[in-house]
Amino acid sequence: MAFRDEGRRPLLLILLVVVPAYAVLRSIATTEETPRRIGLPGDLSFVTTMKDIHGAVMAGQAIAFVAALCGVFVMHAALQGDRRLVIAGYRPGETIVARLSVLAATTALVVGVSLGVTAMAFEPESWLPFGAATLLIGLIYAGLGALSGAILDKVAATYLMLFFPLTDLGIAQNPMFGDGSPEWWATLLPGYAPSRVMVDGALAAGFEATGPLALSVVWSIGIGAVVAYALRRSVAPVA
Repeated sequence: MAFRDEGRRPLLLILLVVVPAYAVLRSIATTEETPRRIGLPGDLSFVTTMKDIHGAVMAGQAIAFVAALCGVFVMHAALQGDRRLVIAGYRPGETIVARLSVLAATTALVVGVSLGVTAMAFEPESWLPFGAATLLIGLIYAGLGALSGAILDKVAATYLMLFFPLTDLGIAQNPMFGDGSPEWWATLLPGYAPSRVMVDGALAAGFEATGPLALSVVWSIGIGAVVAYALRRSVAPVA
């Protein structure tokens, strides 16, 4: 039922497929191959080009943006209808699993699309950490979108999820800015750990991002648990 509910929104398909495909391909295609030194995990530095940096980071930015908006939509759909489903006889766990499944499926779709179009224009050094990092970014930001949807009204949550991924992944974690490494305050943001794994997988010959990978998993599990709790609260009987 939750999948049918989301399927009634034709703009969702455009959001999940067209937006990341256009953003990734367009950004890589229009970026010049200007040399750039950046910092990598393990206190390493690496000379690459602005074009390759865009190839390394643009998928994550597109995924965060789209997954966060999907999180907002899924949470608001839950707030509007799931309590009535429970009153009608559905078990609370069924509605929670259904909404989490939709959130995971939409995230997986946008990750798949983003990786597919990235492969058309850029070849990471190692696909496994690169792909894992983009998936973790998607899960983290899908959860953050859902939480913002639980706290704010739909318009405010949407604006927040337009602003926050851009600030985090588009600016704070972006090696195209500054000296090529995140500032200290950027390490406090949810995009820091998975973005370091993503850049490492995209550009480094070896894997030096074990710590950021573990932190990314902690972020995704923690946010997922809070989202599950928020969904449980959304179907709780009104006192």
